[in-house]
Amino acid sequence: MEYDEYQAERRRIIAAWGTEITDPEQLAAAVARLRALAATVDGDEQRARAIRYLKSVDDLVADARTPESETVGKAWDVLLQASSPDGTPAERRARAQEGMREIARIAEAAPTQAEKLAALNMNEPLAEIAHTVDPG
Repeated sequence: MEYDEYQAERRRIIAAWGTEITDPEQLAAAVARLRALAATVDGDEQRARAIRYLKSVDDLVADARTPESETVGKAWDVLLQASSPDGTPAERRARAQEGMREIARIAEAAPTQAEKLAALNMNEPLAEIAHTVDPG
């Protein structure tokens, strides 16, 4: 499997959470399938990278299995908007970077350390977008 195909599937799962996928166990099953795909990514370096990025979706499953908090909900909404594939690469990068800043602001106001960390974990997919989107 090509790395870009894997990434497209990972992004699809992240975007589907809360809309197409609403049950945490459905999400966990989708992530398990994604984990199997990661093992088939061509090239050792790309495969290792794919496996590394499983952490963000593992964190998403862990967060989905915990009760909802206002902080996590707000951060999730920002993640969904900021990770949209619409627009030019420069627009996507700028949106991801602004999303990261907004999630950091939300996390700072979290009432507990666990909620703060859960919100900050949502920055990982945005950081990936900001660092990997081709500037054109």
